[in-house]
Amino acid sequence: MSDTWISRRGPGFWIGAIIGLMAAIAGLAASDAINGPTAIILMASTGGLLYPLMRSGERCEERSGTSSPAVRRYNRGMLAASLAYILGMGIAVWLTDALGMEGTVLWVIAFLPILPIFAMIWVMARYIADEQDEYLRHLAVMSNMGGLALVLGLASLWGFFEEFALVPHAPGWFSVPVWALGMGLTRWWLARGDNAPAEDGV
Repeated sequence: MSDTWISRRGPGFWIGAIIGLMAAIAGLAASDAINGPTAIILMASTGGLLYPLMRSGERCEERSGTSSPAVRRYNRGMLAASLAYILGMGIAVWLTDALGMEGTVLWVIAFLPILPIFAMIWVMARYIADEQDEYLRHLAVMSNMGGLALVLGLASLWGFFEEFALVPHAPGWFSVPVWALGMGLTRWWLARGDNAPAEDGV
């Protein structure tokens, strides 16, 4: 997949592709067309779209002047941590389902997808500390707040619905993709507002 082909499609295309695939997989799982472990592995496979999403986002940042060395380090650090998370989750599910791991070994396996989450937090904190441009730092903080708001809002809403048996149980690991989605949407919205043409007379 060439960078030229990627650059012709904005981040929204790749975000839509990821959401669409996840929705299709969730629909298959809900209709019992695929089992739980298969659904998780298929969800993890959508991580292959993270690289074109990152490259497309970097092209947009370069064109809009919102790129910096710290941003590029952050993008690559988050990509590496995200891929490690997806790989760790896939391996953990496969080992548990195929080999029937239990006991102490199962506790160790459960940490495979958890450790990359701490890496994501470290990459994010490092970026905020390293970024010299106040506007870019503001974008990062607001994007993270948007991701946090989406996680808290949806978790609270779903939790109350689940309490009254209105919806099925949602696994806790959904929080990471929802948080990442919230960050991406918030950053896109902020950049869209900043790039909007000023009204006449303003």
